Amino acid sequence: MSRYSPPRDNNASFAILVLAGAYAYTHQEQVAYVVHMVLGVMGCLLLLRLVLKLVARRRFTAIRDGDKMNGLEFEQYIAELLRKNGFRNVCLTEKYDLGVDIIAEKNGTRWGIQTKRYAGLVKADSVRQVVTGLRLYDCDRAMVITNSVYSAVAQRLAASNDCLLIDRSGLNRLKNNRGVIL
Repeated sequence: MSRYSPPRDNNASFAILVLAGAYAYTHQEQVAYVVHMVLGVMGCLLLLRLVLKLVARRRFTAIRDGDKMNGLEFEQYIAELLRKNGFRNVCLTEKYDLGVDIIAEKNGTRWGIQTKRYAGLVKADSVRQVVTGLRLYDCDRAMVITNSVYSAVAQRLAASNDCLLIDRSGLNRLKNNRGVIL
C-alpha cells in the first residue's frame, strides 16, 4: 500500500521565478537582445533543415526517374551521362549485346559497360557477362552501372577482374558530373 504525501510548498522555485522576473524587468534591453539572438539562431536552423530536405528530395527524384525507365531507355540515359562526363565514341551495342551494352572511350581506355536497371540486388552474373564480353568487343576494362546496389559476391568478382562497379550513389555522382570515373 502506498502512502499519500501531501504536496509541499516549494519556496525555492517561487524565489527563482521572482528573481528571474525582476532581472528581466530591470534588464529589458539585454533580455530582448538575447531573445532576438535565440530566435535568429532557431530561424537559421529551420531554414537549413528545409534546404537539406529539398536537396535530399531532389537527389532522390533524379535517381527515381531512372527507376521508371525500361532497359533500353536506361541504356540511352547512361550513354548520355557518359558523354557529359567526358567519354568519347559512346555507342550502344546491338540488341543481343553478349554482355556489353555500351562501348565508350576515355583517356585511352576502351570501356565495355553493362547497364542494369534493377529493383533488387545486382548479382555476380552482371559482372560475369561484361567481363566475358570484353574481348569480343575489343575493350580494355569492364564497368557495370546500376540504379540499385551490388551483392557482396558481385563486388568480390568485380574486384578480382578489375571491373568498376557504379551503384545508385555513384550514378547520382555521375549525373551531377562529379568525376566518378577516371
